[in-house]
Amino acid sequence: MNKIKKLAALKEKMIALQAGDYDVEAENPKIVKCWERLGCEKTDCPAHGKLRCWSIAGTSCHGDVQGEFAQKLGDCRKCVVYRESCGDEISEFVEVFNQMVKDIKYNFSEQEKSDREQAKNDRTSELGNMIAAVAHETRNPLHSIGIAASYLKKNFHGELVTEFLNVIEEEVKKLNTLTSIFLSFSNPAPLSLEPCDINSVTCSAVDDFKNSVDNPKNPVQLKLAENLPMTPCDTARMREALAKLLENSVESSAENAEIFVNTSTDGKMVRISVTDQGAGISPEELKNIFKPFYTTKINGPGLGLPIVERTAKEHKGSVIVDSNPGKGSTFTLCLPIDQKLKDSSSSRKEQK
Repeated sequence: MNKIKKLAALKEKMIALQAGDYDVEAENPKIVKCWERLGCEKTDCPAHGKLRCWSIAGTSCHGDVQGEFAQKLGDCRKCVVYRESCGDEISEFVEVFNQMVKDIKYNFSEQEKSDREQAKNDRTSELGNMIAAVAHETRNPLHSIGIAASYLKKNFHGELVTEFLNVIEEEVKKLNTLTSIFLSFSNPAPLSLEPCDINSVTCSAVDDFKNSVDNPKNPVQLKLAENLPMTPCDTARMREALAKLLENSVESSAENAEIFVNTSTDGKMVRISVTDQGAGISPEELKNIFKPFYTTKINGPGLGLPIVERTAKEHKGSVIVDSNPGKGSTFTLCLPIDQKLKDSSSSRKEQK
């Protein structure tokens, strides 16, 4: 009779799943807490304090760190924790059902994320095409205006005429720079990846920035991690992204406030962080900072951070933002490590 009740309860959960309830979970009164059953004191294990250790990646079983759910399940079935939790066919069926629901929910979430990303990419592509068309149509008139202003300056003299012509030339120069930025954003050069020393790339970008007119006041402090693995990188593109992060940090900071640039690694990713002590970013602004043309500045087209984000994605990485209003912000470029390059680099060091 007990089995009939279990099957009836499981059937109800299945009906709920069919109705679209992806938070449903079938009860299993036999579930065993692994850390209690095995007397395990490894509180840093991902399964400590949680149920269903066999479905958790990277657990500390049998003296080793285990792999993903699919890789370890065969061994887990032999474990006393799994055998006691799923001691009969119905209990095991309950756990298979629960794992299936978990997988369905995860897959739907990933699909929604992928759909949002694809929609964003489509909008950016359409926007890029429009920007390119406008920039091309603007460039020729600007060139003509510049030539005309230069001719008038050479052939007509007078304080007022010269003053106005200087204004025209300066504004044409600004518009040409803006047009180049638009064209670069809408039609970037192909990515050229090669093994790079991220510390060298970072140092080069910081040195260039220190000597540029965009940094008239703020000192930049470098802290570089030792023994970073060689990382696939387009050096020019990465230096451009770092320059834009440094520009943003300076614009957000008070005069003479330090900017901090750090490199680090966790073995899977290499990270470059740029930290300021400026005004920070509100939660409302954080939602929009990577949208093209969104800006809170008086000047600038609002393409700096979208270019940084695109550069990170081109390198199969990401940008992480940590900001506290009134205290400052940290932008971190995360770049994946190529394991083959890492192994090759380690081998060369051992040979030395």
